Amino acid sequence: MTLPLPPNAFEAAVCRRGKFHNPSGRTPHGLASVVRWLITRSRGPWPTHVEDVPVAPPLARVDDGSIRATVIGHATVLVQVGGLNILTDPVLSTRIGPVSWAGPRRVRPPAVPFDLIPAIDVVLLSHDHYDHLDRPTLRRLVARDNPRILTGLRVGAKVPSINVVEMDWWDRQELAAGITATYVPAEHFSGRGAFDRDRSLWGGFVLQTPHGQVYFAGDTAAGFHFQAIRERFGPMTLSLIPIGAYAPRWFMERVHIDPDEALQASLTLASQTTLAIHFATFDLADDAYDAPTHALARAVSQLVGSPAGGDFRVLPFGEAAIVRVGEGHEAAARRRFA
Repeated sequence: MTLPLPPNAFEAAVCRRGKFHNPSGRTPHGLASVVRWLITRSRGPWPTHVEDVPVAPPLARVDDGSIRATVIGHATVLVQVGGLNILTDPVLSTRIGPVSWAGPRRVRPPAVPFDLIPAIDVVLLSHDHYDHLDRPTLRRLVARDNPRILTGLRVGAKVPSINVVEMDWWDRQELAAGITATYVPAEHFSGRGAFDRDRSLWGGFVLQTPHGQVYFAGDTAAGFHFQAIRERFGPMTLSLIPIGAYAPRWFMERVHIDPDEALQASLTLASQTTLAIHFATFDLADDAYDAPTHALARAVSQLVGSPAGGDFRVLPFGEAAIVRVGEGHEAAARRRFA
């Protein structure tokens, strides 16, 4: 979807009267639309339990000139590069929500159990929604590793750690020698209750490393922010882009991209390799369990043979993608869809 680009849309985030706003100026649907969706839902089928095939646990560290990424589940990805271990939106709890006994229940356990996740140096926390900011998981990580946690403005109060850095869009943090993280815009919203809607900032991250650049989208709808990120940073070596929780489009299009838009985003970013995230873990919308991967496969099949097609993968959860600069486009014939 093409959106109008307002003046200065991609400078620091706009906060008016205590609320943050999307780059496009669009807002998600209000209460009336939520009620309409809940009344008219037509939910696709989901299994009650999925057991992944066990794979070898992640390495303790990776410093061989590659970027290694392991999808643990939903938007939780272990990124290992330059001897640094980075975890995105860590959610390992059985349920997500304000209490442990209610809320959406995960249909598959984390592909890498907590005890097999190597020591984490940095957590990238995209925003405050329960399926991305999971306080029980963060408490366990803080107790074990005390990682530095990077997140958006006004999210820190919801994070059970004092080692938190709040960031505006385009703010940059050095993580290690030659490795930096920049918080970048997204089209989404925030809030964990009835009274904090859009009171904290949402976004994604770009990691710049000696071995390539990594983009983590977090949660986002379509928009010109992908082009703005591409213009600021150049092509991405690896992108982590959501493909699920997109139906019905009349309701979800303002907050979540669908698989076709995810593929378009990867092309806009000139991403060498892209991994699908945010699917087949929590039943959050009306798309069926396997609908995102089938839709992505159809979209990618139309690009087979095109040099612009890139390498958009759906890997088995827990299996590591090993990416080196310049190798991704050669993998077009090896695309995998689960």
